[in-house]
Amino acid sequence: MRIHPVGIALVFAIVLSCSSTASTQTKQPSKSSSVTSSDPAHDLSGVWMLDHTRPLTVVERFWMYELNEEEPPMTAWGEAQYKAAKSSFGTRSYPLAETNDPIYHTCTPPGYPRVILHPFPMQVIQAPGEVIMLFEYDSVRHQIFTDGRAHDTSLGPLWMGDSIGHWEGDTLVVDTVNFNDRTWLDRIGHPHSDQLHVIERFRRTAHDHLVDDITIDDPKAYAKPWTARLEFKLQPWKLTEQFCEDGESFMGLEKKEASQGK
Repeated sequence: MRIHPVGIALVFAIVLSCSSTASTQTKQPSKSSSVTSSDPAHDLSGVWMLDHTRPLTVVERFWMYELNEEEPPMTAWGEAQYKAAKSSFGTRSYPLAETNDPIYHTCTPPGYPRVILHPFPMQVIQAPGEVIMLFEYDSVRHQIFTDGRAHDTSLGPLWMGDSIGHWEGDTLVVDTVNFNDRTWLDRIGHPHSDQLHVIERFRRTAHDHLVDDITIDDPKAYAKPWTARLEFKLQPWKLTEQFCEDGESFMGLEKKEASQGK
């Protein structure tokens, strides 16, 4: 069959047009992907360390292990628990042999939010439906579900609590409940009960700066909810393996810090 030259030209033009469109479509996702990956909204990933806005003296540095510079208003129960705490840090510190800090003698997990206050990095990893915080300290993890689920009320009391979160603009709002009462809130010895409710608002204020606004609500331990702010600096590090069973991997550093703070 003989094809008219005009038909050949028409087919050739259609092929070129399709080829050009496919080429354009192939390039567009690359450009779109680049824009998305550089957008800081909803991106908290990275390795972070606690950041202080100015150099601290040794005494100030150890006070900073508290969540708040002012004493939160305690109930009678909370006050009794706090007075019974024998911390190796702060102005009323005890020798390590006398401290009743749970983490020293029984390999007890530090709990949440206390684990954030230890001088070790944490890594934030994001995946569909969840945000995971990995802590170098004792290789602890903290999982935050962002897929719309409710709290799992079937779980028993937990060291790190049960966390769910959602995004409000560029801020990750995290709600954590279902704690046991076997940890301290900080390294000074502020207590909490199994009624502890922690609300956090994480946001990246700059590429290398992360802010965590915390609300502590525990009606058994505190007369009213109180707030604190923690700030973090992005670091070009990777986490190493640390476990309490290894002893000197981090307990030695804890002892060294305690002795320097006295």
